[in-house]
Amino acid sequence: MTAEHWTLIANGQVMTCPSGLLLDTQTLQQLLGWHISDNTLCRDDRCLPLSMHPQLLRDNHIDLPTLCQLLNRPLAIDDTHRIASIGDAPEDNIAAHGRAPDFTLPDHLGTPHSLSDYFGQKILLVAWASWCGCREDLPVWQSLYEQYRDQGFMVITVAEDARDADALPFIEKAKPTHPSLIDNDHIVSQRYGFINVPTVTWIDEDGTIVRPPRVEHGSNMFQFAHGLDCEPHLEALQHWIETGETDFSQQSVSDAIAPPTFDEQLARAEHALAWQLYQRGEHDAAKQHWEQAIALSPHDWTIRRGSMWLRGEDPFGDDFFRVWEEWEQAGKPDYASLAEQRQRKA
Repeated sequence: MTAEHWTLIANGQVMTCPSGLLLDTQTLQQLLGWHISDNTLCRDDRCLPLSMHPQLLRDNHIDLPTLCQLLNRPLAIDDTHRIASIGDAPEDNIAAHGRAPDFTLPDHLGTPHSLSDYFGQKILLVAWASWCGCREDLPVWQSLYEQYRDQGFMVITVAEDARDADALPFIEKAKPTHPSLIDNDHIVSQRYGFINVPTVTWIDEDGTIVRPPRVEHGSNMFQFAHGLDCEPHLEALQHWIETGETDFSQQSVSDAIAPPTFDEQLARAEHALAWQLYQRGEHDAAKQHWEQAIALSPHDWTIRRGSMWLRGEDPFGDDFFRVWEEWEQAGKPDYASLAEQRQRKA
């Protein structure tokens, strides 16, 4: 690894580092939020004394691979194109605290919105994508928002699409007046651990998750395919809006949140790296990293199906049905079933 200019990716940020994978103090602070004070590396209430970790420091710079190893953060690297993508540590997922992780994303007009801007209201967070039939649910979520917005209720829809152009036709058709965001970098999936769309989460006025991520549809248009009935969720949602009562206790919410594995977080880092390569026109290299991501987390559809047309496959044709068959043979794993499985092992 030479000290040439590298591109570093973390939490949706893309930065150039002139010293390769050795981070100067400014890059360290801007990219990862860590700073050096009194020979100690600190972020918030966590500190790493450099005297106890001398391997971190090289030529007055912090060695990124060593730091990621100490923090249990996955690191995806492409030496040829000098790009490194830093993922989140599994323990930094919402399973650790139950608070809704904040994020800032642009809406369909390019205006940035932060989740925390809407704390103080009940929030319905909906992840969808253009490659999913759930795109047809957007008018339902808009109608629900119009019905209840005067009762302290907010809808935030997030398109997990790599390209704005894929999501925009469906957003424009729905004419949303709620924040309708586009998440090219899959930041929401990364921070919340979503592996499919549509995934819905309820967040209360204090920013606490009061209903865990679940695959929920706004209508039964495609029930013949997925076999899910939207009505129980919509009834529970309206009850929550009107009374504040949820169908999950706080303990059951905690039990129903799926802590990600290291491989799943590494897959998300590989996905971010692949997307950066794709945008550079390095499509073959991007495909290799997407294949690595899929091998690490084969049932994460936000990566596998979401990248299909970028990898030259058809997300609505035979390529998709092959993936669907594989998913069925694996027992149709989803967020809820993974959470239950991991709770049993805990």
